[in-house]
Amino acid sequence: MPPSPHIADVRSTRETLKAGLVLGAALSGVAVAWLLIANRVPALEGIALFRNLAAGALGLLLMLVAVYRFRRHPSHLFGCTLTSWVILTAIYSLLQIPFPRLGMRLGTFHFFMLGAVVIGLASSVVWVIHLLLLLRAEPVIVARKRLP
Repeated sequence: MPPSPHIADVRSTRETLKAGLVLGAALSGVAVAWLLIANRVPALEGIALFRNLAAGALGLLLMLVAVYRFRRHPSHLFGCTLTSWVILTAIYSLLQIPFPRLGMRLGTFHFFMLGAVVIGLASSVVWVIHLLLLLRAEPVIVARKRLP
């Protein structure tokens, strides 16, 4: 017997939240590691561009894992990635205590809004692509009225 719709909704919400928490912890780990390497390892100053690109690519790769996981449910994708972005924003605001110049370039609110807008647009694009793939998979049947 399949689970009731209410139980399925709770389970999917729980999975979305759990994936968002794990993704947020992973993104926060990448951000903390990048910030510590950028500020505490002067030997890597010569390859700063490569270091920054590697950190950005790793963060993007982590986000693509969420896109792949929730590719059929864009609303769950939005919930998961927004949860992870809230965690990353909280860590970003805490990192401004030992690194006070971090917030001078991009404040916490602007950091959160930048991520939320990008996540919303990405979820919308995934939703549109999903709809296009559904339309492509099944033929559209045109219903015509018969003339009397």
